[in-house]
Amino acid sequence: MYVILLLVVFALTGVFAVQNGSTHDFSLLGYAWTLPIWAPTAIGVAVVSLLLLLHLSHADIGSRFREMGHWRELDDHVNRIERLRADNAQLREELAAARGRVRGAAASGGSPAQSWMDGFRAMTSRVRNRTTPTN
Repeated sequence: MYVILLLVVFALTGVFAVQNGSTHDFSLLGYAWTLPIWAPTAIGVAVVSLLLLLHLSHADIGSRFREMGHWRELDDHVNRIERLRADNAQLREELAAARGRVRGAAASGGSPAQSWMDGFRAMTSRVRNRTTPTN
C-alpha cells in the first residue's frame, strides 16, 4: 500500500516538474535562492517519502515482534500436542497389553468367551429349533 502511494506521489511530482519549468526566487532566514518552481515540491515529496518509509519499517518491525510472540505460543501448543500424542500412544500400548491378558486368561480357562457376533449368528438356529408348548 505504501509503495503504491509513493509511486503515485513520485508520478505527480514528475508531472508538476514537467509543467512548471520556470524559476522563482526563494528566501529563508536571510538567504536567497533562485530555484525551479518544482524544487520545494520535490523537497516536500522527499520528506513525505522518508516519513512513509520510516513508518513502513516501524510497522514491519512491530509486525515481526508480534509474529515472534505468536510463534512462541504456537511452539507451546505444538509441544502440548506432542505430549498428548505420546500419552495417547502409551495408553494404547497399555490397553493392548490389558486386552492380551484378558484374552490369554480366557483361552487358558477352558471354553473361549462367545462374542456378541457369534451369539447373533447362532440366534437363527435357536429360533429354528425352538418348540412352543401346546396347551
